[in-house]
Amino acid sequence: MNTLRCLAALLTILPALCSAVFPTLYMKPVVLQQFHAPTAIVAVPDGSGRLFVSDQPGRIYIIQDGMILPAPFLDISNTATDITHRKVLGLGTNYDERGLLGMAFHPGYANSASPGYRKFYLNYNKTYQAGIDPAPPVADHTPNCVTVIAEFQLSAANPNLADPLSERRLLRFTQPQSNHNGGGLAFGTDGMLYIASGDGGSSNDNNVGHTGGSGARPNNALGNSQDKTNYLGKILRIDPTDPDAGGPLTYTIPASNPFANDTTPTGLKKEIFAYGIRNPWGFAFDNRPGGTGRFFCADVGQGRVEEVNLIVSGCNYGWRYLEGAEMPSFSSGAASNPMAHPGGMLIGPIATYAHPGANVSDPANPGFLLPQLGLSITGGYVYRGSAIPELQGKYVFGDYGSTGGAPSGRFMGLEETAPLSGTFTLTQAIPIIGGNPTALRILCLGEDQAGEIYIGCKVSAGVQALDHNLPNGALYKFVPVPSTPPLVIEPARDTSLFSEPGGGGEELSNATGNLFTGLSSGNVRRALLAFDLSSIPAPTRFASAFLEINVNQVESTTVRNFNLFRVLEPWGEGTSFSPSGGAPATVGDATWLNRIFSPPASSQLWTTEGGDFDITSAASIAMSNTGSYSWQSVFMLQDVHSWLNSPAANHGWIIRSDEVNASTRKRIDSRESSAAVRPRLTLVHADPFQNWFAAHYPAHLFGQYIDLVGDNDGDGIVNQIEFAYGLNPHAFDAEDNFTTAIAPTAGSDTELTVTFRRDASATDLTYRLEISPDLATWTPIAQSAEGATSVGQNGGTVLSDNVLTGNIRLVTVKRTLTAADRERQFVRLAVDRAP
Repeated sequence: MNTLRCLAALLTILPALCSAVFPTLYMKPVVLQQFHAPTAIVAVPDGSGRLFVSDQPGRIYIIQDGMILPAPFLDISNTATDITHRKVLGLGTNYDERGLLGMAFHPGYANSASPGYRKFYLNYNKTYQAGIDPAPPVADHTPNCVTVIAEFQLSAANPNLADPLSERRLLRFTQPQSNHNGGGLAFGTDGMLYIASGDGGSSNDNNVGHTGGSGARPNNALGNSQDKTNYLGKILRIDPTDPDAGGPLTYTIPASNPFANDTTPTGLKKEIFAYGIRNPWGFAFDNRPGGTGRFFCADVGQGRVEEVNLIVSGCNYGWRYLEGAEMPSFSSGAASNPMAHPGGMLIGPIATYAHPGANVSDPANPGFLLPQLGLSITGGYVYRGSAIPELQGKYVFGDYGSTGGAPSGRFMGLEETAPLSGTFTLTQAIPIIGGNPTALRILCLGEDQAGEIYIGCKVSAGVQALDHNLPNGALYKFVPVPSTPPLVIEPARDTSLFSEPGGGGEELSNATGNLFTGLSSGNVRRALLAFDLSSIPAPTRFASAFLEINVNQVESTTVRNFNLFRVLEPWGEGTSFSPSGGAPATVGDATWLNRIFSPPASSQLWTTEGGDFDITSAASIAMSNTGSYSWQSVFMLQDVHSWLNSPAANHGWIIRSDEVNASTRKRIDSRESSAAVRPRLTLVHADPFQNWFAAHYPAHLFGQYIDLVGDNDGDGIVNQIEFAYGLNPHAFDAEDNFTTAIAPTAGSDTELTVTFRRDASATDLTYRLEISPDLATWTPIAQSAEGATSVGQNGGTVLSDNVLTGNIRLVTVKRTLTAADRERQFVRLAVDRAP
């Protein structure tokens, strides 16, 4: 039975690698620098529209109306205020794969008749406690940590708080090493909970704590992923609801599990749904309306291949015998994998790509190599939202590491060549405003209740490492290209500084040639760029800033960080030129010693040799090989806004690289290069709410919470309506221009006339004027959406929609009330915002 199912899957999954058409997307910032390392983004199935983000150290945050609520939904971190709430092991500022890794709400979360009412499930790592936690299946080591699958419940008093003491642990199993924990949780339409588990860590699935891997660690060992007597390297499936009301049983193994009725091998784990998986990082069902119901899973590779699989009940996905479609070259030094075939049918991936420097044959195109795209796959979702029609039905996923060994993210996509054909085309880089790859590390993707896709990112690798003394995790949302086109600006000036003198002892620059940065033969180079923003009218605000450059030559492909710093003093660009290094400075050049070179007496010196700049980096990216790179940060955005407010302080940025280690020199195309490779600064306009938010809450971080139904100034106008009316939420407004009047007609009817104000620039708002006889059923009589002129509905007539001041307009609406409905009518203005 299982073999036939796997055979059917194999016959329909034939990978193909070429280019599919993906629309250009914009990563709209939602929440920045208010959590550390997002590992899961989950919509609660209660119709509230809230998103829940799990943060790796052990906290869960709620995103409501596009803002993060100040109090965590749950804190089970190692630093939770109440020691009895501490469950997740402690994590520091270094890279770590442990922590709070997955979250899923029970499908019956909002149904009081469901056994899953108000319940959700977590996948996290705790410290191993001998004698308390289960013993490891291979008794040759002390476990590094323990994976816990646990149920929690909502607080009885507050829908935005969970009860940390409600934990019911369903399943625990030990992890021999710290990495490859998997961590995903998801419910299928069958109501069952699916759990992603990695192979236990280390490398090769062949170390202490791995089946057959103790002692001399023979290369032909079975490994955890192929061993059906342990939970590691598997997709597990359980019914998580309590089967015996607090008795010894914590979950049920579904009778439909593929090995539920098997008796061999002894000790077989009947929770297994699929196996032969290395480190599943990101899985999802295509279960939304229009979906195929298939189960997509990204599996992180060893050292050569990353893969996407379609998970089918009972199937073996090949690890550790296969990495992608080839046998892995294990670190033992063997020319090929000496492990014996595990037997049965092995299911191949639907898409694969190679690591940088790994020449891997393309199984679908003999004679060709897989594209070298990344280091660590991050699974995604089949898009089933409505905001981006061109993305419909496409699978969007990412890679944490991207090209050239640089830890920067790449977004990719799969599109099926024909419905249910099983053949997919790979888009190697989805077009994204600001560039793809991006400077951000892609940790996870998620979706809201409408099927729109969100991205959890991080600037640095360390779990709790800080950036400008703030957490550096981030939440973005994929949206269409904004209706107001981004501004793309090329440098007005650029040049390079050279620490060494020329052959004749003269100062060097390179005003009209390539840019240089890095350390070479003991000499330091730094690149300067400045952008003219004078044509941008005040008070323009932007939501994103990207600086893209093209590296055309490298001295070494070793990965090094390259940082951007705000320059503090004016500097010049003369006419010096060299194609491969520094040239003797000309009048007006910037040099290592001079801001503006003009010998012998009128030169203007830097205060500090090598340039005067803010010592705090505005942005950092890792570079290795040639190609396009993009800086992106909120601090670059702050620099841009400061230059718009104070044009005289706009002296641009300086690029510095690793100036300690040898051979870090990079050569970068300058503004004199061909148009396709010149540096460019891309600025994406803020949406209306972001504009209003930044104007009235300038000290707030991106997505920091304000209460939209709060009334800061006590004028009776809540914050969202203050925004809709174009008002200041901190200033008392005696008049809001909302008026109603009734007048009899010539007959027995009555005319209701209502006036309200709207902001024509608020393209993210929909205004609905509504009436109701009972405060329960509301009928819209006029509407204005996305800044458009108001239109009447259901008997309402728009008498006027005229300018009051600036973008603020007064709308007057008339509605005839008949004898049947004039006895009592309530009127309200409903304002909806698309976060």
